[in-house]
Amino acid sequence: MPVIEEIKIHKNKETQRFLCTVLHREANYLVVSFHSEREGKVKDIVIPSGSTTIAHYWTDRGYVVWRMSGTEGLLIGTLFHIVKNVTITDRQVQYLDLVVDIWIAPDGSFRVLDEDELEECKKAGLISIEEERWIEKQKALIFHAHAGIIKALWNN
Repeated sequence: MPVIEEIKIHKNKETQRFLCTVLHREANYLVVSFHSEREGKVKDIVIPSGSTTIAHYWTDRGYVVWRMSGTEGLLIGTLFHIVKNVTITDRQVQYLDLVVDIWIAPDGSFRVLDEDELEECKKAGLISIEEERWIEKQKALIFHAHAGIIKALWNN
């Protein structure tokens, strides 16, 4: 299967790069898989080593969606990253991460993450008023539609 590089540009930290396996590709939509050999964290949520993330990217949406499963295939959770400027090429998917993430637990409960970091970025002038409005718009959309988005992606 082809491999693609994910390039995640942050407002408040170094750019991250990951090699991912392409599962599906269209002109404006990409699905990749990433297998982690190291333990990771999403705030206080532990993502164990050996976990797999299936990630969906669209060039016309204000979010990307990651679904994380443990080594036995059990769902750990779904993460919506609020983003801008998603570009998909043959070699890479790149986007601007706008700090705020929304975590959906397997039971359907959700948490908004990194609002403290967003406040720091706003105070430091790293987030524009336009980007702040974009973040609020995407949060509202995700709150309203996350169950349907997840169901459509995974036929649950």
